[in-house]
Amino acid sequence: MVEPAEPHDGALPVSVGEVGGGGGGGGSRIELETLKGAKTELQVCVNCWKVAVMYVASPLHPTVVGVNMEELQLATRLRATSLKERKHFGGIFRDHVVDTRQYLEHVRESTTGTLGRPVKLFTNHFRVTSRPQQVTYKYNIDYMPDIEDGKVRSELLLQHKAFIGECHIFDGSSLLLPHKLLLPKTELVSLLKNQVVKLTIEFISELSPNSPDCLRYYNILFRRILKQMNLKQVGRNYYNKQEATEFFDHKLVIWPGYVTSILEYETSITLCADVNHKLLRMQTAYDLITGLRDPQTRKEDVEQVSKELIGSIVFTLYNNKTYRVDAINWEDNPRTKFKKSGGAEITFVDYYREPLLISKGKWKKSQQDTPHKPIMLVPELCYLTGLSDKMRKDYRVMRDLALHMRLDPERRQHELRKLMNTIQTNREVQRELQLWDLKFDTNFVSFSGRILKEVRIFQGRRAFDSHPQFADWSRETRSGPLLNVKSLDHWLILYPTRNYGAASSLVQSLRKVTPTMGTAMREAKMLEVSDTVQSYTTVLENHVSSKTQMVLCVLSSEKKDLYDGIKQYLCVKCPTPSQCVVARTLDKPQTLMTIATKIAQQMNCKMGGALWKVETGLQNAMFIGIDCFHDTVNRRKSIAGFVSSINQELTQWFSQCIFQESGQELVNGLKTCLEAALKLWCKHNQFLPQAIIVYRDGVGDGQLQALMDHEVPQIESSLRSVYPKDSGCTPVYRAEVGCCAAAFTLKAL
Repeated sequence: MVEPAEPHDGALPVSVGEVGGGGGGGGSRIELETLKGAKTELQVCVNCWKVAVMYVASPLHPTVVGVNMEELQLATRLRATSLKERKHFGGIFRDHVVDTRQYLEHVRESTTGTLGRPVKLFTNHFRVTSRPQQVTYKYNIDYMPDIEDGKVRSELLLQHKAFIGECHIFDGSSLLLPHKLLLPKTELVSLLKNQVVKLTIEFISELSPNSPDCLRYYNILFRRILKQMNLKQVGRNYYNKQEATEFFDHKLVIWPGYVTSILEYETSITLCADVNHKLLRMQTAYDLITGLRDPQTRKEDVEQVSKELIGSIVFTLYNNKTYRVDAINWEDNPRTKFKKSGGAEITFVDYYREPLLISKGKWKKSQQDTPHKPIMLVPELCYLTGLSDKMRKDYRVMRDLALHMRLDPERRQHELRKLMNTIQTNREVQRELQLWDLKFDTNFVSFSGRILKEVRIFQGRRAFDSHPQFADWSRETRSGPLLNVKSLDHWLILYPTRNYGAASSLVQSLRKVTPTMGTAMREAKMLEVSDTVQSYTTVLENHVSSKTQMVLCVLSSEKKDLYDGIKQYLCVKCPTPSQCVVARTLDKPQTLMTIATKIAQQMNCKMGGALWKVETGLQNAMFIGIDCFHDTVNRRKSIAGFVSSINQELTQWFSQCIFQESGQELVNGLKTCLEAALKLWCKHNQFLPQAIIVYRDGVGDGQLQALMDHEVPQIESSLRSVYPKDSGCTPVYRAEVGCCAAAFTLKAL
């Protein structure tokens, strides 16, 4: 799905400003005091208030009875935290979940620097100017028999609206009221299709106006407001179906919408809102299945249909929900009977005869002991979402979508103003807000930022600017030698018979571009293959030797199995640097030299060379990056990736993978990874690094404490084992946890 990243806890995305060319992916830098007392400049994302690595949230989020999981985790942590009075704007920042700034001298008292050109920045935040000042009362709601559907739970409770009052907020299991009920425990009876359901309302606690738990209820209330504005909920976000844009030429539909979050920041509680889009196709799963039928036999290509559908996300209009397709049931059809929740058997729609899609659904941890029955979906009712590979390669499709979905700062501000104007003018919405005395400022929160001097890029003896507004310096790199050049003496080119012309053109272009780069390139050994994995691997087995520096494979098409087969052989069975290129990309003479330049640069890097470097201002510092990959399609083991720099120019890197249980985010085995990285650093530099900076991506605010308890001790233990005990060096842990990534700084003193 094509969706922008959601605002997340702790972030302050910038909507309008001069930084980064305005809007989406620009960046600026801020001044930091390094561990040694020297000052340096680090790149920061303009969509973030704190220094961090950019983090894009997954488009699919689990929803538990309408509760934002991040907000729930945040509120749970905050229950044990006393809120101190905020100082004036620009005072001490306190992370709500994990306070790490107390250990950082350069930001302990002030986060404001002095260097650079001041610039006024506008954010997509709106201050909450009024909120309830009286005590509120929290109640727990139990159902007998238990009801799992959050919507049904709400409907059963609303049968007693006269008792609980019009002013209430319900999250599916707890109820917030501005008044106290007469009895601490009350039992009520509701009807669900002639079935009696007993509701037990039991008092839990009083919430003060400053209670962090109130923030979660404010978000629930705001989601109710979005529904009153006729926005449709899909996943966690809300979309305006009435203002959908249809691209009939591309058979695509875009629903505009919003992603919102109310949280406490430095000096006040604010509403963070951003524009979001839901991309749907005018094509159902049934259309895709019938399009893959053999015209002669009228039978579906089961393998191809499975390849196209399994793992994809489908959308059902009848309930505005998305499902991941986990399997296809070719045995049953919509005439097959299934049991409803009440136990009665019923068929799917009689006139549908196609197979059924299977989704495992989102199973809550509380339901682990409940038999997990898959969700059966009728293909004709399932609309495909996102872009197919064919669409992604279509320039016209991508251009039209970009013009509509990539909003510049002015358009983004316009859309957010429209949201706030609707909130202010909608009588039903205002009535709901007035019940809770909740008001929002209509002006964007603004503050002053600073633009520092551009980072210079060094390539050989030359230096040039990075053009931060466009982040593109490819033109400058073509006119001089690379930073570290590797000669190309022993290499192979494999090509299918019909693509000999494309392979020859590529070789001729490489001969023209490599001298400028400083690369000495000898004649390649040209090898003809047929268009199969077996043919490529057989030729490789016969010709790859210990002297082979590079294997360049020309592919006739973008067959994934062919690419995967070649890479598996050259990465696992016979480790050799390799480069694959599709013949179609070599057919345009006007772009061939540019493509050849990029291919030559990639091959140079894969052989151990380097294109360019930047000056970080840090001496003897190792940089580490850690992230986890979770296989959401096949639900296999998760893989943690660990990379670390091994030279001071940051052009050579060590990497290692750790296989973990499916869905496991916290990493085991970091001690072994870091020890191996430090030994390799020492081998290249003849000394150990003086500082280590770790960037940890993929963790939310609710996981920070667990991450610090589980992963940081592994890093500390590794440092103690590697650094000599008699060297006088004592590893000291310091951390700055950003909103998008956690950055840990460890220093040997």
